[in-house]
Amino acid sequence: MSGQRQPLIAISPWRRSLPTFVHPHNDLYTIDPEYIDGIERAGGLAALVGFARDVDGAVAQLSRFDGLLLSGGDDIDPAGYGAPVDGAVGMSPDSDRSDAAYVAAAFQLGLPVLGICRGVQSINVALGGTLLQHIWGSSDHHPDRLASPDEVANADDLLARRHPVELEPGSLVAKLFQADVISVNSLHHQSVDTVADDLVVTGRAPDGIVEVVEHKSERLLGVQWHPERLANATHDVVFEWLVREASGQ
Repeated sequence: MSGQRQPLIAISPWRRSLPTFVHPHNDLYTIDPEYIDGIERAGGLAALVGFARDVDGAVAQLSRFDGLLLSGGDDIDPAGYGAPVDGAVGMSPDSDRSDAAYVAAAFQLGLPVLGICRGVQSINVALGGTLLQHIWGSSDHHPDRLASPDEVANADDLLARRHPVELEPGSLVAKLFQADVISVNSLHHQSVDTVADDLVVTGRAPDGIVEVVEHKSERLLGVQWHPERLANATHDVVFEWLVREASGQ
């Protein structure tokens, strides 16, 4: 990357069927604008990339970018880590394969990677780890989603939940937040179980659920919560880290 241009960050999409004026079930690539806002506040530019079919395709896609953000989305198909379905829902094997290809491509190209929610799960599975398929109701820190007939109230309750995350002293994430404990939201249905060999857990909820992973040698950070959904500038530090690494600083 030359000159003073803003680093360009690739964001993986959530592909899903949504109603439009064309058809009630249109297959669309989507992304919450808060991801892009977070990158832009940190001084970068962001662009959505489509699914990659293989690592070569992912390398071709990422060759024009300076960093990668793996976003949230559907549950991961447990077939990808050799397990039967036991709680996973709304799976997208194409998305799983694409995320794994992008992780491998980012490593080949030496790009920094930030994984958010599903993104950290994708990273763990891509590197050989496994997942807990259904954690809702597993503890007070990860309660079951309320079965309310009011979908808006149900969603608002989910978005409003907070729980602490204890950070490993001296870790990258502890240095970014300049804290040993932070407060986060809880929107995830799955979480990391067996941790991939190349990853280190640097943050956990009090019930033991993995909330942060870092790579032993690559520039990679994965957080289980949604920092883009927290109206708190403190959580912008993860986007600032990605943009700073992408700019070569």
